[in-house]
Amino acid sequence: MHNNSLILKEEFWTFLTCLENLQEVMPLKDFLDTAEINENFFTDSVSFLQNLNYFVEISEIEGKRFIRPIKSDQMISLQLTFKEWLAFQAHFPKMEEESGTFHHEVLRDKLCEVEEEYSHHDLFKAIHDEEKRFELLENIDFKHRNFLKKTEESMKRGFVLSLSLHDGRGIDFYAHKAVFIEGDLCLVGEDCDDRCLIYFNILEIEKMNVDLDLKYRPNYSSIEINDFIAAIRAVSDLEERLVLKIVSSETVDLRPAYQFLGNPYVTTNMNGDLIWAASVEACDELFEWLLSIKEHVEILDPSSLKKKYLEFCEQKLEHLEEDFKKAG
Repeated sequence: MHNNSLILKEEFWTFLTCLENLQEVMPLKDFLDTAEINENFFTDSVSFLQNLNYFVEISEIEGKRFIRPIKSDQMISLQLTFKEWLAFQAHFPKMEEESGTFHHEVLRDKLCEVEEEYSHHDLFKAIHDEEKRFELLENIDFKHRNFLKKTEESMKRGFVLSLSLHDGRGIDFYAHKAVFIEGDLCLVGEDCDDRCLIYFNILEIEKMNVDLDLKYRPNYSSIEINDFIAAIRAVSDLEERLVLKIVSSETVDLRPAYQFLGNPYVTTNMNGDLIWAASVEACDELFEWLLSIKEHVEILDPSSLKKKYLEFCEQKLEHLEEDFKKAG
């Protein structure tokens, strides 16, 4: 595209905007004034559009020239399959190379509208959420991360998992939750043979397969599963009631990945502040989540957990400084 191309000129896109917004016949002179272009530029633009089979109608009435609205049949409709929409989204970062150009701004605005309409198919949100989840799993190897992905998919679709543990046990397992218990990522679910609730560290799993033939009807409700996790925590005496004040009106994610939130509660205080509370287990992964939303929340209680969180942040800062020195 050469530098003199109309596509690169702001006036051309202003002209097109005015043309598309034209609802009724208008004197050409008034249109040129509205679009802030001269007649020579208008003529060049109309000629360029004719090469694209996009025709601007000009009529003369009693010696005056008028411009007519564009016919609706010149609208362009683009139908995409789900696969094609994902592939299209994958090109968005490449499009940013054209950022600052007028044609990019036009397309960006339109794509923002489409993205909002199909926000439930947002590729980058899905990628971000997955990356955010796995940032919390630095101590888990690639093999067990794949086990976690397979478990999450099974939970969504109601599949039974056939597990082989390192201690030699084999379990047909119906998973309900993946949560941190006593600092370890654990799977909570039902033993399909005994139909009772069990839990174990995901690192105990040696092999995992999805059993598509075994159909299992869950024996426990979500309330009973939450009570089971709460009872485990009660035995370990690690549970604390975290109270946060939401200080930012922006959207903040109050559902940390793989954290069990016991009895979550939201209210407002006398000052109109939004207060959020839940029973949690203090661990590095919880502190990572709090750190990720630090701009939006303030820890009100308990002071013991707040102290642990500050110590975690100090240690993290020290590690970053050490890494920086090594890099230097």
